[in-house]
Amino acid sequence: MTITSGLTTSMIPCCTCGTIIAPNSSNQCASCLATVDIASLVRRGPGGCDLVVHQCRKCRRYERESNNKHFIYLEPESPEMMALLLKQIPALSGKSTQYVKRAGVQALQVLDSMFIWTEPNSMRQRLMLTIKADINDVSIQQRIKVEFIVRWKECPDCTKEARQSTWSAIVQLRQKRDDSRKGLLILELAIARNALMRKHILSVQTKKAGFDFYFPTPDKARHFTQYLSKVAPMRIKTTQSLVSEDKTNNTANVRHTLACEMVPLCRDDLVVIGKQAKGAGKLTGKLCLVLRVSSAVRLITVSPSREFDVASQCTELHSDTYWRGESSYRLFLSSRRLVRFVVLDVELCDDERGRYNSGDSNQVYEGPQSGVSKYALADVIVARETDFGVNDETFMCVTHLGHLLSPGDVVLGYDLASTVLSSEAEFSIENDVTSNFVMPDIVLVKKIKGGQDQSRVEGGDDSAESKHKKGKAKSSGSKKRDRRMKKEEQKQQKLAAAAARMGLNTDEDVYFDEDDFIDGEGNTISEAVQKENEKFEKEVEMDEDLADDLAIVEAELAEQSFSDNEDDESEKVGA
Repeated sequence: MTITSGLTTSMIPCCTCGTIIAPNSSNQCASCLATVDIASLVRRGPGGCDLVVHQCRKCRRYERESNNKHFIYLEPESPEMMALLLKQIPALSGKSTQYVKRAGVQALQVLDSMFIWTEPNSMRQRLMLTIKADINDVSIQQRIKVEFIVRWKECPDCTKEARQSTWSAIVQLRQKRDDSRKGLLILELAIARNALMRKHILSVQTKKAGFDFYFPTPDKARHFTQYLSKVAPMRIKTTQSLVSEDKTNNTANVRHTLACEMVPLCRDDLVVIGKQAKGAGKLTGKLCLVLRVSSAVRLITVSPSREFDVASQCTELHSDTYWRGESSYRLFLSSRRLVRFVVLDVELCDDERGRYNSGDSNQVYEGPQSGVSKYALADVIVARETDFGVNDETFMCVTHLGHLLSPGDVVLGYDLASTVLSSEAEFSIENDVTSNFVMPDIVLVKKIKGGQDQSRVEGGDDSAESKHKKGKAKSSGSKKRDRRMKKEEQKQQKLAAAAARMGLNTDEDVYFDEDDFIDGEGNTISEAVQKENEKFEKEVEMDEDLADDLAIVEAELAEQSFSDNEDDESEKVGA
């Protein structure tokens, strides 16, 4: 025996067409609900206009937000492009839902989306969307074709490029020495670590001994030079030049030039301090080694006395002191003249009486956590690496690297016993050095890692390639044209590498077409920049002193940013 329920579902006619349906809140059938124009709601742009997406005409990047600040590069018909287009529909993004609710639609949901192919030059983007809409508690589904109009809008980076000829201030950063790239490296890294400084740079150009930075206003240029002066010792000179003037309106177009000349001393240089030098303290009339270059130059004598500690034989040389007595500070030898030595024995000296301290001979500095000071006086016996297997000649010298060296280490130093000096260096030794100064035979500079110094193996491949590129004889005009093109390519490559180290985007802040440049190995600018960055990272990894200099720069910048924040807060309170 089966029992049937007495409850039955009542059916009602559709209020529009009369079709018998189950009751719902709208009392309409699905066919009548489908007549609701959901497509007009989805195709409606902000303010009832068409759906528009902005693209920069020059760099071909799309505007991600409507604040004209963020432009990104998107591949055609990519998922990122789909996401950007869907965000431009107000009905789906939830930005304007009043007209959607007035139409009786509670919610809209995208179930599926796909691109419809269009001509690349049509300036249109078309999508096929599957939309689910809730109307009076009834869900309906429709397929809608949506079209976006692509309009040109210049991005801020291209705007900076367009107005590069309207600069009003230029910062000329120079270090006048043969190998100026080494001295400018710390400044490049300092600029790379501060995005606020790079933001106002209109363009950058490489020069023989430095860079030229262009700024829209003199205030931003002065702020930039103040920032650099806290990282490296330099003197700043400001000049003005009148471009044009309007006497009727009492206005003038004035361009400002800020010349920043760095102290021409780099880490690991040998410097002769003259007898008449002021501000050098106990190092007057001696040959000194540059230990570090930050906001000041730190020097130590190359012939330290065992009767004093290391700190008492060092001094800080500031930029003002150097430029007042520039003629008293002469570059004796640069780091290009460094020679490899092998450490045979190390014996630390007692700081108090100059005696040997064998108990501390095994202490090696391994960082601030090791509990050992980085520098300590020691007597070291070394031999030239090239003399192994040839002769048994050894040298004994006093060095400040006592806590850094162990027997068997490879160290770079100056071989003053066999080095052929220039006439200027001989003149400095004869006239600027005091008579009681003892000239050492060997000056140890730094310990190196690995088996080969990467900085000394450069340009070998170029010579090998040039031998294989010999072909038919060229005319004098062709040779001149080839030399000119090669020189321009090298300049562009140097510019791209320097801009990459400073954190400047080579596509936006440095003005050249990277597609027009191919280096000797067939690499583009971006590949050449990547190789330069990898080379620099390896150089930092192999050189502990350079890593220490970077840490000092970061500390200087952190202190400056903290003081700037305090000044900004005080100004806000005062206002």
